[in-house]
Amino acid sequence: MLDLYTWNTPNGQKGRIAVEESGLPYNLHAVNLTAAENVQESYRAISGSRRIPSLVDSEGPGGKPITLIESGIILAYLAKKSGNGLYPTDPGEQLEVDQWAMHGQATFGPGLTPLGHLETRIPGDNAGAKAFFRGRAERLYDTLNLRLADRPFIAINRYTVADVAHFTWVNRHADQKIDLGKYPNVKRWYEVILARPAVQRGLAVVAG
Repeated sequence: MLDLYTWNTPNGQKGRIAVEESGLPYNLHAVNLTAAENVQESYRAISGSRRIPSLVDSEGPGGKPITLIESGIILAYLAKKSGNGLYPTDPGEQLEVDQWAMHGQATFGPGLTPLGHLETRIPGDNAGAKAFFRGRAERLYDTLNLRLADRPFIAINRYTVADVAHFTWVNRHADQKIDLGKYPNVKRWYEVILARPAVQRGLAVVAG
């Protein structure tokens, strides 16, 4: 059995989309970041990083329990475990998926986070900071738009974990005050993924 510990953030939603796309049964546990539940000892015993999401698989490799603490590894692990096709078997395609999934995890998401915070959570004008991070965000969206100009999905010609790694951040475009109309390839790709039933379930609000 899988136990997913998560909250309503882009990284947390990646974890929930991963389990929903896997089709495997799981228990959902809310970790309320607003109430700082992630830093409580009870959660630290599950996730040493005190971050969400985390996944406990009672039937991990070799039938032994395993705990995973990063959304990127959770995406890849569940795709491999379920054989749902979101992680390819071809070595060349694996490298394409790995490098673009890493781009989503390490470049795209962190590059957008400050702008979302400045626009929605941090009081004051902050004009200089907003201009700096908006420029960064627009370059990231432009890169993604160019990548999607001649392909339906980011890494290879089908939906993979690399797409999920970017999707939950694009899903916050309203918070970032980014107009997807300026990035038509991103908009087309975003709408295709948003329509997936497993993605809709993965975006459902976690209450707790």
